[in-house]
Amino acid sequence: MIRHSLFAAAFALAIASPALADACQDDIAKIDNALKSQELDADKRAQAEDMQSQAVQLCGAGNTEEGLAMTAEAKVLLGIE
Repeated sequence: MIRHSLFAAAFALAIASPALADACQDDIAKIDNALKSQELDADKRAQAEDMQSQAVQLCGAGNTEEGLAMTAEAKVLLGIE
């Protein structure tokens, strides 16, 4: 029974991981587009660029949930969805 539950959990994670990774890439692209198109003061731009950089590193290292949390903060800062 435990073995079956562990297999089911591992399978669910394997299916969800690519979707989370795609969400990471989508959010990073949205941030990049906003940085290119919005007029921002230097501090706000630096903060958003730093958040984007951290998200890229986190998502690339497999810490997708943390990366998505970082992109969520950046999107709020930039006023995008």
